[in-house]
Amino acid sequence: MLHYESLIHVGREEIYQSFLNAFSDYQVPMNMTFPQFEKMLKRRGFDPNVSVGAFEGDTLVGFILNGCRTWNGKATAYDVGTGVVPDFRKQGITSRMLQTARQNFGKSGVEQYVLEVLTANTSAANIYTKNGFTVEREFLCCQMDGGKNRTDLLHQTEPVMDPDWELFRTFWDYQPSWQNSIQSIEAVRECFNVSAVRINNCIVGYGIIEKTTGEIPQIAVDRNWRDKGIGSSILADLMKQTSSNQIKILNIDTRSKAMLQFITAAGFHNTVNQYEMILELK
Repeated sequence: MLHYESLIHVGREEIYQSFLNAFSDYQVPMNMTFPQFEKMLKRRGFDPNVSVGAFEGDTLVGFILNGCRTWNGKATAYDVGTGVVPDFRKQGITSRMLQTARQNFGKSGVEQYVLEVLTANTSAANIYTKNGFTVEREFLCCQMDGGKNRTDLLHQTEPVMDPDWELFRTFWDYQPSWQNSIQSIEAVRECFNVSAVRINNCIVGYGIIEKTTGEIPQIAVDRNWRDKGIGSSILADLMKQTSSNQIKILNIDTRSKAMLQFITAAGFHNTVNQYEMILELK
């Protein structure tokens, strides 16, 4: 008989193996190594106390991996990853894990619950809707082949060791998603390089890239300095600073016309889309 409890006493290796099994047939390949898995958990603020496992005896057959932080001024839980191993699907396990998670949130003072789900994964989206989640935003994910010899470096760039986040915020057209947030970047700061363009001794644009995966969580330019090749210069510099053959930008708010125009002009292509969904708890 299945039982549900937190993951506080479950080893990371066991969670990792269950994660690989549950995502073995996922639309987006999730074949990460154990160190990559641990880095993902650290970046997204994983907390085993508010995470939930479904167990058949002592075997972990389903999970909701949750992180906890302050998000938009509220105590927030974030679904790092939800999965059920193939042999145990279509038994209502995800809904029961969500119910258990909500009970745990009540004890922890969590005010809202945030997650992302592929727009094509209608069955999962329907489960979340039935459990009270509403769509907050739609995100676009894109990628392109690495091009370390791009020639569109029109402006001189410089590395940034200590990001001025208050300044960088003023460049944003939209709030980054949880995994792309300032807190997530700072959680694994050693994994990222930051590049900027400075004009008249003021930074007018910046970008951040993951050194090994080629993921760009943030890239933005001061509104007064757009359409002058600054974003393209930053992108060209970032592409030289990763060992990955692919460059990815995940969770672009589809309402940002400027960002959509930028990625199209740069040569990115759309891979998948996601919904950001929120459940208000208080």
